Amino acid sequence: MTRPPGGRPGTVRLVAAGVVADLAVGTLFAWSLVAPDVVADVGAPRGSGPAVFAFALVVFTVVLLGVGRLLARVGPRRLLVGAGLAAGAGLGLTAAGEDPGTPWVGIGLLFGAANGLAYGVAVALAARVPAAHRGTASGLVVGAYAAGPVGLGLVAPHVLPAVGWRTSLAVLAGLVAGLVGLAAALAPGGAGEQRRRDRAEEPVPRTTVAALWVLFAGGAAPGLVVFAAAAPLAAARGAGPAAAGAAVSLLAAGNLVGRLGAGWWSDRVGRLPALAAALAATAVGVVGLAVASTPAVVLTGLLVVGLAYGATCALVPAATADRVGARAFPAVYGRVFTAWGCAGLLAPLLGGRMADAGGPPVGLLLLAVPLALAAIALAVLARR
Repeated sequence: MTRPPGGRPGTVRLVAAGVVADLAVGTLFAWSLVAPDVVADVGAPRGSGPAVFAFALVVFTVVLLGVGRLLARVGPRRLLVGAGLAAGAGLGLTAAGEDPGTPWVGIGLLFGAANGLAYGVAVALAARVPAAHRGTASGLVVGAYAAGPVGLGLVAPHVLPAVGWRTSLAVLAGLVAGLVGLAAALAPGGAGEQRRRDRAEEPVPRTTVAALWVLFAGGAAPGLVVFAAAAPLAAARGAGPAAAGAAVSLLAAGNLVGRLGAGWWSDRVGRLPALAAALAATAVGVVGLAVASTPAVVLTGLLVVGLAYGATCALVPAATADRVGARAFPAVYGRVFTAWGCAGLLAPLLGGRMADAGGPPVGLLLLAVPLALAAIALAVLARR
């Protein structure tokens, strides 16, 4: 964990840069806290808040696809500087805007792009950590991304009524830009040596990339569907408003704990066994939610699904780095991450169709399909 010879940043510094960057830009997932007020004040259509968020996720995914090439050309530090400027400009523009299109540009385009840049650099830095500690590093980095909105969720109810959403976003703009700037200062700055190594990198087998893609999509889809339907699931089992709120909180807490714990555990038991355990836990949680008859069982199932989803999000980046190497990781993971983007866009639609499929129990059991595909992909990776 010390600084290695040759002047390169040590493991602690790499992880710290990734953690700080993801902690800052992960606040995108707290957009729903201010979206209704923003939409109403700028005169945008009432339902455009979720649409802006969906657009930001699309931009996030598209930008992440290009991070591998950008890292080879300009290095992590300059990319993080660009991410900080884009995030600050996007949040600041939204805070000052009066036009209905402002959230689309500020949050959807600029802050979405900042997320793609910062997240891509952060997981790439974690991939540079030696394999014996790579799971822990990935867990910390992606866990920080989930921790950002959790922190804002605790603070926002007290701050927003006192100062308003415009002042809150303006302060957040400075805070996010400053944190990403700190991450840039911690990150390595060179790119020339990386370019030379990338030219010598052998092509990654397409079967490996495809298996990782299916594993991520199938493993994450059930959690994303449950995220989209957590409160209605609790209400359908007779839970009151307080229990419905607890359902969302338990799911978010499980997501965070799963990200932090699974990476550390995978360094001890192996990446693929840990992924197999995450898929099995997802299946148990989903079945529990489908057959549950009491709020207590529903809440337990939500916690299990949240833990397994968080574990999948932490383990797939580490497993990708194990398979393709740290030098090829940024480009390959950009392609693998599109699986999460596709699952994230389809999950609300699948959740909304549960009633059409015969109610939540039948709809949840249909999630066995993506889980089975993820299990097959995991078997393919194990054989290779």
